[in-house]
Amino acid sequence: MMFKNILDDLNISKNDFFYLSILTIFSILITYALINFNQVLGIYCSDVFIYLSNSLVFAGYQSSVLYLYLSPVICILTAILFKLGFLSEASLYLITGIFCIFANMGIYMLLKNKFSSLLSLCGAFLFGSFSLTLLWWANGTLDVPAVALSIWTIIFTILAVDKDSKYYMLSIPFFVLAVFTRYTALFLLPLILLYYLSKHDFFTNLDLLIMNRQEFSIKLKSYIKSEEFRNILKSCAIAFVLLIIFSATILAYGSNLSFLTQSSTFASGSKGEVIDNAYTTDTFFYLHDFPNFLFSDYVSFDNVIPVLNGSSPMSFFLIGLFAIGIFLFGYKLINVKGKGKSKHNYLVGILFIALLVISILCFKINSIITITIILIDLVMLFAFFKKIGIDREIYSMDVLMLAWLLVYFIFFTFLNIKVNRYIITAFPAFIYFVIYALSEILDLSNKFELFEFKKQNILKIIPIILIVFCIFSAFTFTSTVHYNEDFNKNKVIADYLTEYDSDYMSKDVAVSNQRSYNWFLKKYTIPLTDDQLDYLESSNITYYISDDNFNLSNYTMIYQKEGLYLYERIN
Repeated sequence: MMFKNILDDLNISKNDFFYLSILTIFSILITYALINFNQVLGIYCSDVFIYLSNSLVFAGYQSSVLYLYLSPVICILTAILFKLGFLSEASLYLITGIFCIFANMGIYMLLKNKFSSLLSLCGAFLFGSFSLTLLWWANGTLDVPAVALSIWTIIFTILAVDKDSKYYMLSIPFFVLAVFTRYTALFLLPLILLYYLSKHDFFTNLDLLIMNRQEFSIKLKSYIKSEEFRNILKSCAIAFVLLIIFSATILAYGSNLSFLTQSSTFASGSKGEVIDNAYTTDTFFYLHDFPNFLFSDYVSFDNVIPVLNGSSPMSFFLIGLFAIGIFLFGYKLINVKGKGKSKHNYLVGILFIALLVISILCFKINSIITITIILIDLVMLFAFFKKIGIDREIYSMDVLMLAWLLVYFIFFTFLNIKVNRYIITAFPAFIYFVIYALSEILDLSNKFELFEFKKQNILKIIPIILIVFCIFSAFTFTSTVHYNEDFNKNKVIADYLTEYDSDYMSKDVAVSNQRSYNWFLKKYTIPLTDDQLDYLESSNITYYISDDNFNLSNYTMIYQKEGLYLYERIN
C-alpha cells in the first residue's frame, strides 16, 4: 500500500485514537444539533438557495437558472442525495456538516505534527466551538467545507515535503477540490510553493542559473530524474484531470469559468462592487470584531445578516495567547543559532524588515502585491537559514502558519466586501499560534520550575479546562442566537401554493425573491420588481409572490404570511 505509513507520517499513535474518538463524537453531536437547529431556524444566507438550485440541476431536475459562478463541489455531492430521493435542505446541511467534521479532524492532525495529543485536541475543540464557526456550521454555506479541504491540503503538503513526495498526489488534488469548493482557496497555491521552497533553496539555484549555468544544468537534470519530480508531475496530471472535469461540467451547463474572471479581478486590485450589500470601507472590520468571532455573547440579525455581539473574557485570553505565541515565535527566530557570521544576520534582518515595510506601504494599492512581497520575504528567510545551517524543522511549519494567517487576513481586509464568515479560513493559523503559546509556556514553566506540579500534570490542567469550556460553549451556542425574523415564511407561502394548485408547475410564477422560490417551488420563477407591475398586469403570469401589498386590477390576493403576499390572476 502506497501510504501504509501514513499514520506514522502524521505522528499518530495508538494513544491518539482515544483523543480522535472523543473529537469525532463531539463533532458528530454538534453537527447533528446544528442541522436540527438550522432546519428550525430556516435559511438566512441567500447563497444557500443558489447551492440548492444548482444541486437540483445536477440531479437532473428541470429547476431554475444555474448560478455556477459559485463553486460546484458541494452542489455535485448534494445532487447525489437528491437523486437518492432526499430532496430537502437537510441534504445540503448534511454534506456541509460532514466537511465540518472533516475540518475538526484536520485541525487535530495538523497540530499533532508538532504538539502533544492533548494540546492538539484542545486546538480542534477551539475550532469546533468558536461562535463564528458554529454560526456557519452545517448550514449549507461553503466556508467551513473549504477550510476543511484547505487544512488537509496543507497537511499533505507538509508530508510531501518533509516525509514522502508521494503525498503530492493527495496535496495537489485536494488543492483543486478546495478551489472548486470555494474559489478563494486559490491562495493556498503560494503557501504550497512557500513550503516547497523551504526545502529547495530558490536563491541558490537562481544564483547558479546566473553565474554557473553548466552546474545549474547538471543539477536540473538530476532533479528531473528524481522521484520527487516524477510525483509532482503525477499529482499535476491528477489535478489537471479534476480541473478539466469541473470546468467541463460548468461549461456544459451553459455557465462560464467565472473563477478565472474573479482571479484576474482580484489580481488587478479590485476591492469589490459598491452595490454589494456587504460593501463597507471599514478597513479594520475583521480586527475590531475578531473577539466577537471567537466567543460572542449573542447573535442577532440585521435584517437577515447575522451579527455576533459582545465577546467573552475567553476571547481576550485566547488573543493574548496568540500574541504571546507570535512573540515567542519571533524571539526564537531571531535568536536561532547557526554557523553564519553575525554581520550577515544583521544584513538579512535589515533586508527582511525593509521588505516587510514595503509590503505594508503597498497594502492600500493592491493586496496581491503585498502578499507577494511578504512571501518573497519569507522565502529569503528560508534561504538564509539554510545557508547558515539551521535545521528547517525548527521553523518551517511556524513560518507556513504565519504565512497562512497573513495571506488570508491581508486579502480579506483589503476587500471592501466584508462578511464575517470569510475570516473563518484564518482560524487554523490563529489556533496554531494559540497552541504554540500554550506549549512554550508550559515547557518554560517546567524548565524553570515555576510551579510545584509535575510537567505532565500542568500539561493536562490548562488544555482540559479549555476543552471543558469549549464543550459547554458549543452545546449552548444555539441559545445565544436571537432572532425575530421568520426565515421560513417564503417556504410557508410556497407550500401553500403547491397545495392550492396541484398544476402550478405548468404555470408561470413571478416572484420578488427568485433565489428562494426557485428552490421551494422546484421550478424556474420569473423575477419581477415593484416597478414592473405594468408588465405583470399585461402578462399571462398566473401567480405573483411579492413582499408588498398592491391593489392590482387583474390579480387578487389569495394568501399572506408576515409581509409576503400571494396573488392569483383573475382575468
